[in-house]
Amino acid sequence: MSLRELPPDQQAKKSVRRWGRLYYVPLVILFVLSAVAAGTGYVVKKHIENTPPVPATPAAVSGPVSTVSHALPASCRPAVTPPAQQLWLTGKADKAESVWDAHKSDLSKDYVLGKNGYVFWNDIQAMNFSQAVGRRTLSVDEAKTWHAYLASLRDELAAQNIPFYIVVTPAKWDVYPQELPDWAQSIRGSGPLDQLLHQYPDLPIIDIRTPLRDASKTTPVYSRVNSHWTDYGAYVGWKSITDCINTTTSALGTLTVPAMNGVTTSDKNNEFAPFNITSPVPDWTTPNYEPALKPVTLTKSDGTSSFVPGDQATDMSLLPASTTTAGAATDKSALFVRDSMGNSLSIPVQQEFAQTWQVRHNFDMTVPGGLPDIPKLVAQHHPDVVILQVAERHLNFPPATK
Repeated sequence: MSLRELPPDQQAKKSVRRWGRLYYVPLVILFVLSAVAAGTGYVVKKHIENTPPVPATPAAVSGPVSTVSHALPASCRPAVTPPAQQLWLTGKADKAESVWDAHKSDLSKDYVLGKNGYVFWNDIQAMNFSQAVGRRTLSVDEAKTWHAYLASLRDELAAQNIPFYIVVTPAKWDVYPQELPDWAQSIRGSGPLDQLLHQYPDLPIIDIRTPLRDASKTTPVYSRVNSHWTDYGAYVGWKSITDCINTTTSALGTLTVPAMNGVTTSDKNNEFAPFNITSPVPDWTTPNYEPALKPVTLTKSDGTSSFVPGDQATDMSLLPASTTTAGAATDKSALFVRDSMGNSLSIPVQQEFAQTWQVRHNFDMTVPGGLPDIPKLVAQHHPDVVILQVAERHLNFPPATK
């Protein structure tokens, strides 16, 4: 599936669904959320098909966060500047909702226009814009579902001495929050990623928002007209990921990033072209690799293999697939469980690992039993590491495991 296509989770239907509003006590220590209390429901005008409902009256949670000693060091989760206000989370959701309702005209299309030519998907895509402003948060049960699923994987892999990392690839609005429309700035609040990071620090989630924000000050890491990070954005992300892995395990040797010499900027991969929207400037950035990347043998699910250039991404539409790279940076192997944000990321991953097996995580499919059997895949392939890459917007879909 190319970047120009909407994944299955983004096919829209119009209807009305009741969602729960969660109130949180004020944030402590930067962006963290300390407790969740019951709240009332609000109406979402447009939602994705099969999006799981949030309970209208979730049970309150006041217990301590998990303290199991699996937490990654602070270097894997550099501080992220929190939104200035937290209206949705501090008992002022009605005020925030009134601002939202006052801009129905801005929210009437499948996309929302931001500042300086930035375009964001509306709630047609995984409650995207509600997540962008903190209007859509996880219920108590949803957060617990995520933790139960991810902690189970962590523990099963740890028992086999296989490193496990969760990479939440940030949404464009979490790297460029300043480009959200002016009216959204006053109601922007923390969202599901912040919830999980605070409530469950035992999960091996790598937070790469700060490195991406820093890099974006000089070079685009997301295009104005695409919700995915650019090839250069993925390169920056991989650098941050390898820094974390190198800090926390020696089992893989020292991971690296391919050498590059600047970037090329183009106007390709415009997701919003069907709406006759264009970027005011070319801003899709691609690393200039020097020396050239090594070619990759790509094997599709039907067993057919072909040589592809090293700088060619393995598109999500080809999954499940495997790759081998002669002369890769390491002789190690990786099980790479991913979504479309893994397209660009596959380029440096395939250069690093001599062997990869790549499968979709299917969280966005919301089909019970549709998730890949990761322990079974591990038993089959015996990878040296398992990397689960999840687009931030897909935190909207707690795993449907039954």
